[in-house]
Amino acid sequence: MEKPIKISILEARKWAIQELVNQNTMSTEIAQENVDFLLTGALDMNYGTLHANMTRQMPEFLVESWARWISELITGRPVQYVLGTAPFYGREFLVDERVLIPRPETELLVDWVLQDLKANSQKEIKILDIGTGSGAIVETILLEDQRVQGMAADISTDALTVAQHNAKKFKIRDRISFTESDVFAQIPAMKFDVILSNPPYIDPQDQNEMDQSVIDFEPDIALYAAHQGLAIYENIAQQLNNYLKDDGIAYFEIGYKQGQAVKDLLRAYIPQAQIDLKQDLSKLDRMIRVKK
Repeated sequence: MEKPIKISILEARKWAIQELVNQNTMSTEIAQENVDFLLTGALDMNYGTLHANMTRQMPEFLVESWARWISELITGRPVQYVLGTAPFYGREFLVDERVLIPRPETELLVDWVLQDLKANSQKEIKILDIGTGSGAIVETILLEDQRVQGMAADISTDALTVAQHNAKKFKIRDRISFTESDVFAQIPAMKFDVILSNPPYIDPQDQNEMDQSVIDFEPDIALYAAHQGLAIYENIAQQLNNYLKDDGIAYFEIGYKQGQAVKDLLRAYIPQAQIDLKQDLSKLDRMIRVKK
């Protein structure tokens, strides 16, 4: 029986960074970020605690996975997929190649929804999330506001499986239902207080603007849409009035070049609505809100 390899966290970190720099033409800074993400996630500690414990021996379970994980990073596989989790709104959501990795800018969409919900005095709020992916958006809202009951829809059964695992992880499975649906196609005839979506919105012609790891590893079905990336918004806009309550609100994440186009689409189908654009931290159009 072989003796377990003994190596300090510091030594393992140094080796991994060097491997990534040497074999993947990755900058030292990016390599450090990736390695520290793996270490903090696997060891369940923050960056400060990690750096205070660098001389500790690396746990055996991590030693066994370490070389394989670094090999996966060298191929360009996103670090979140390697670890199997991605941070979102202070929580770790399960992710893999079946779903898009939650982005930090999407937290701003959640902020907007939660801010508006504070002004809502209803005892129960029904939310529909179209294209739920990992479930990060709607499940975060459920976790932050106990009045919310959710329905999560996605065209991908694989994505719904991941979203269900996350709902179980966060113990909210009894407050959310999951439906395989292409936008509203399989949604029951009912009206919601809130409808939200972060749909596929990348024009396939804009692929040259994307990171190679996104192109290679994240699911195409969650990234690209026809009609210059507007196809899903068109579908939603056509039917939104049928599913949103008279005093309901809808929220969408959008591409930074799509603000006016999405606004015009929504205005064409719900002319009486109040429609607001909101920018992200880079001052780019990123979200849109529709108040009936």
